[in-house]
Amino acid sequence: MKMMRGQNFFKGELKLLILKSLTKEPLHGYKLMKTIEACCMNLWKPTPGSLYPALEELKKQGLITVKKEAKTGRRKKEYEITALGRKKHLELAKNIEGLEKEFLQMHKDPELSQYTIEDGMYLLNTIKSLVTGELAGYKGTMLEFAMLSRQGKVSKKQEEEFKNAVIAFVKKTKQ
Repeated sequence: MKMMRGQNFFKGELKLLILKSLTKEPLHGYKLMKTIEACCMNLWKPTPGSLYPALEELKKQGLITVKKEAKTGRRKKEYEITALGRKKHLELAKNIEGLEKEFLQMHKDPELSQYTIEDGMYLLNTIKSLVTGELAGYKGTMLEFAMLSRQGKVSKKQEEEFKNAVIAFVKKTKQ
């Protein structure tokens, strides 16, 4: 059975896809779009309106550079990943790999094995809509908490209290 991913899934991962594509070789914009499209199994292709702003943001973050610009004909910039960009790509790829491992582990549980990747993506999109909707005013607080937790500056008890508070809030908003 072929599992389909929604195009919004790929759009949300555009920067990771750019970094992944540039780990192989420097590319100009059009070739980058084609490479990303192939990487997404032709289910999604970034538009110039999404690709070029993402490239500019990655450039500002020091994750990519412009290797060279064509001097004749149509103006083409060739983008190259930096050492910092390679490091960031590996970090992001580990997170994705971790999610894939969790999903595969979940399928070993007979109670959960009935669910597909689409169900998992739907759940993630639901969580995302909560964060951008009902919980939008608390986004900064949640990100701060996530950062502190990731850095080991939050106790297990505090993590549990935070999770319980978010769950209680979500239950309350869904009544």
